[in-house]
Amino acid sequence: MMIEINLLPGARKKGKSAGGGISLGSLSALAAGIRDPWLIGAAASVVVSVAAVGLLFSAQSARATELGTRVEKAVRDSTRYAKVLSARHKLTAERDSVMRQLQIIRTIDDNRYNWAHILDEVSRALPAYTWLTVMEQTTKTPLPPGMDSTETTQAPKAAKEKKGKDTDEKAPADTITVHPPLGFRIVGQTVDIQALTLFMRQLESSPFVQKVSLSKSEIVIVEGKDVTQFELHAEYEVPPPGVVRTTPLVVPVR
Repeated sequence: MMIEINLLPGARKKGKSAGGGISLGSLSALAAGIRDPWLIGAAASVVVSVAAVGLLFSAQSARATELGTRVEKAVRDSTRYAKVLSARHKLTAERDSVMRQLQIIRTIDDNRYNWAHILDEVSRALPAYTWLTVMEQTTKTPLPPGMDSTETTQAPKAAKEKKGKDTDEKAPADTITVHPPLGFRIVGQTVDIQALTLFMRQLESSPFVQKVSLSKSEIVIVEGKDVTQFELHAEYEVPPPGVVRTTPLVVPVR
């Protein structure tokens, strides 16, 4: 057994102080690293970034939930309103159909006596020693009420264009002319030129005839006598209210 004796004074303290110096140095180095402002800033930025990401995630989640609820409500409202709009469009189409049928009936009823009025007024205005040889319509005969004049000529083109359009697009409503223009020509003969002037004046004063004009006048020989042959052009005029009185037709039913 060997016993060592330290004969140098202060050697034990120096050893202890050396061991303690290493411990204090490491602690001071760690303290110096923590006090570094760049390291503190980096740590703080990491903490702030994590907190911001968490807040943004929470806000976006709440926003997504709110938007999902609103979308579901909008879909329900759209379904309900679609049914309401479909019923409204159906009722509007039925109303337009009824109004169109009434308009067609009105057109037929208002125009069926036009020629009767014209013939009556011409007969009243015809003076003595004057007779007519020709009386005919000069304007184009209108199509039956409810038919579009461009329907027959543009039907193929319209059908092709309609295929490219949206089915929900509303087509423009066609119109019905209640009183289509009606022009006529009168050819007659007279033995007195003053009778022709009187005839034109009386026709022009009629509430059913307008725009009376003399197109041609010449002397012809009829049965060995000189007579004046004339040609007049005029148009039918819609009379003002009160001239034509209508009464309902009552038919007794047995």
